[in-house]
Amino acid sequence: MLSPGKKDILIGFIVSILLSLFVNFTLLMRTYERLMRSHEQTFLVSHFEGFYLYFSLVWFFLFALILFILTVQLYKLGDRLFKKNEFNSTLLVIAASMLVAFALIQFYPLTLHTLSEDILQIEKPNFPFERPNLSYERPDEAPDAPMHFFWPIDPRPFPRPLVTEHLFVLITVILTVILIRLIGSRQQIALEFEKLKTEKWQTSYNALMGQINPHFFFNSLNGLNSLIRSGEQEQTLTYLDELSSVFRYILQSNKKELVTLAEELQFVKAYTHLLSVRYEGKLFFSIQANSSHMLWYLPILSVLPLIENAVKHNVISKQYPLQVDIYTTEENLLVVSNAIQLKTEENNGSSIGLKNLWGRYRMLTGKDIVISNRKGYFNVSLPLLNKPIKQ
Repeated sequence: MLSPGKKDILIGFIVSILLSLFVNFTLLMRTYERLMRSHEQTFLVSHFEGFYLYFSLVWFFLFALILFILTVQLYKLGDRLFKKNEFNSTLLVIAASMLVAFALIQFYPLTLHTLSEDILQIEKPNFPFERPNLSYERPDEAPDAPMHFFWPIDPRPFPRPLVTEHLFVLITVILTVILIRLIGSRQQIALEFEKLKTEKWQTSYNALMGQINPHFFFNSLNGLNSLIRSGEQEQTLTYLDELSSVFRYILQSNKKELVTLAEELQFVKAYTHLLSVRYEGKLFFSIQANSSHMLWYLPILSVLPLIENAVKHNVISKQYPLQVDIYTTEENLLVVSNAIQLKTEENNGSSIGLKNLWGRYRMLTGKDIVISNRKGYFNVSLPLLNKPIKQ
């Protein structure tokens, strides 16, 4: 796996090669056509054309590569200076890249002149700039001074054809870097979202499992112990079956995200049976679900924290028994409702359980739970899905 820096260099290398070939495509085709059609070229013309072609290919490759690396580094500098303000960073990149590009253009004639003198020992004549004219098949077909038509150096500071080609390369490089940056940003956002989603799901699951804490085990064993001591064998066996069902469902919950309402209510019935034994004659449950909703979906273990919340925060005694109602509505909601009879020492609490349920529900279904506290009843409505959402 390449590091980001090496990946940028590799992309810049590939883009530079493609741009160099594209800019010099016409020159390549004319050179190829000339070499294929003519076999009577002078030593000077053949060598100069080949030299100019190679020089142009290497020059535009290096020009594009330098601008690409510079643009990438300028974006990094802009992110630090402007605290990742995309607009300001882009302005910095464009301004600095144009300055560097036009500075490099000034070196094009000088570099070509110097190299041609060193390699081909050709002196620079005094005439206006023209691109290499490869339209003549033989030197004797050219005007009296054919050398003038093969010399690509313009004594003027900004030869227009070269400026156009360099400007094309500059704009292409900047747009390429911006496009790569946008794609990279989108991928980074997607990765961070998936990472956050995974972490949030794991945190939610761990928090949910934390609700099945040692107190639950202790209370469950106490209930089982009471039934054994009372000698009620049938009730003891039923209690053990329901306890086994509760733990089996909880242990399997790490493999599922959404379950049908039928599965969830089957677990709820087993769990409420354990609580009913623990709070015999003090805690009552009513489960009324429309059969048409049984195959609708909701996040696994959504009802458990609501029941735990009701048991934790309300008085449960012979004098003040607690009734918890679980039912579906025509609006495709599963409602968990209980009368409000808060414990004397009870405060508002941190509502971590409800916040956790809200976040997990939103993450898995895209819908929000609705919490209401009116007319002495605490109601939580859970939206049901008619089909599972692909995660």
